[in-house]
Amino acid sequence: MTIPTCAIWNATGNTVAGNYDGSTGKDLASLDSPVNIFVDNNFTLYVADRDNSRVLKYPANVTVGTVVAGNDTQGNTASLLKLPRGVAVDQMGAVIVGDSGNYRIQKFDIGSTVGVTLAANAAWNPLGDTRDLHIDVNNNVYVTDSDYSRIVKFYPGNGIGEILAGASAPGNKSYQLLTPFGNYMDTDGTLYIADSGNHRVQKWLNGASNGTTVAGITGVKGSALTRLTNPRGVIVDNNK
Repeated sequence: MTIPTCAIWNATGNTVAGNYDGSTGKDLASLDSPVNIFVDNNFTLYVADRDNSRVLKYPANVTVGTVVAGNDTQGNTASLLKLPRGVAVDQMGAVIVGDSGNYRIQKFDIGSTVGVTLAANAAWNPLGDTRDLHIDVNNNVYVTDSDYSRIVKFYPGNGIGEILAGASAPGNKSYQLLTPFGNYMDTDGTLYIADSGNHRVQKWLNGASNGTTVAGITGVKGSALTRLTNPRGVIVDNNK
């Protein structure tokens, strides 16, 4: 969908999940520190309810969630999660979760609350704290690995990641990242990264080994219109 350049947004928001008064809870009408969302083509909302260690599903116009992964107990079994930070739904309807506290990516098929591990931390295939997670039309999974300051791509059926950005040690050079959070890939394969520790947003062309700063000033935080302070999310519209 193309957003008109003259679009006007309502300045008053509506609560679609969680408690309007800001209170937390474990019941299905409450959330506790949600950190990531996904909306499918039917406007169904999925929420990574981090501190409840679960993922909730909200059909359009429904404010009481349904648990699709985990519950309010932290754990590392196939049916439990620990502090999930990323969620998306693949082309088959499976829920993919960045199970951050367990350093793994879990897949929950439709109707199943027992997950299958797609990728997990190992000495030969390090996977740290997943701060963001996305899926493309080919079911490739893109993860922001904040611990290792990089963006990693996982192909279906292959738990070994391909580093797309931030292959070297953390830092503030054009080829480095520092505790990145959000990532977004457009239809051209261009990657945008909320490079939180460097207070900038980086644009990484498909196949490039260096990024270009498109927002913020490297290493300089602030409230001026040219600066950012620890950006944690990024998205690009069709008018890029």
